[in-house]
Amino acid sequence: MNRQRLGAAIAIVTIGSGMWGWSGSLPSWAESLSDFQYFLISQECNGCDLQGSVLAGMSLAGVALERANLQDADLSDTVLSNGVLRAADLTSANLQRASLTRTDLTQAILQNSQLSESSLAYADLSEANLQGADLTGAIAHEALFIEATLADANLTDISLVEANLGRADLTNATLQGANLSYAYLTQSNLSNTDLTATNFTGARLIRAQLDGADLTDAVLRDARIGRATFANTIFCRTTMPDGSQNDQDCSESSL
Repeated sequence: MNRQRLGAAIAIVTIGSGMWGWSGSLPSWAESLSDFQYFLISQECNGCDLQGSVLAGMSLAGVALERANLQDADLSDTVLSNGVLRAADLTSANLQRASLTRTDLTQAILQNSQLSESSLAYADLSEANLQGADLTGAIAHEALFIEATLADANLTDISLVEANLGRADLTNATLQGANLSYAYLTQSNLSNTDLTATNFTGARLIRAQLDGADLTDAVLRDARIGRATFANTIFCRTTMPDGSQNDQDCSESSL
């Protein structure tokens, strides 16, 4: 239902309930619902301007917000599972503890957004821009980050088990304590990334760039690292694919 028809339907119901003195014409607001009003009623507002909206704690499963402007919006604790936010602009939005399970976020803009402790399991963030975003403690099992930008992002303690980060840009990101077991990282860029205590068990790092990364206490057991690059990478108490420990960059005090 388009916006004008929806507004007219609401107006007719309102008039019929005796809240308006009907003179034979619809009230002017029936044809001029704001983006926010239209969205709250229909839970569908592709291309709408919802900048700065407060939607915290709402249940919006299956919502359609493709190309919507959600800059600085408060979506903390909001249920957005199975939604479509393709190419939506969520710059600096608050999505802490939000449920985004199976949500389509392809090509979405999430720069400097807050996604800590959010649920992103099975979500599609392919080609999304998450530069500078905070995903601390997020759950993103089997999520798609193919060709996504995660440069300078904070992914401390994130769980990316079996996630696909093929060709993703993770330069200068922080992944301390992250779980990337069995994740797919072929041709991803992890240059100058903090990978302290990161779990790469069984991960595919074929042709990945790990130049300048810190792999102190990281686990690469059974990982596939063919043609990956490790120029100036720090190895200290690092478990290698064959189970051996690499201490080449440890100081005597750290052993």
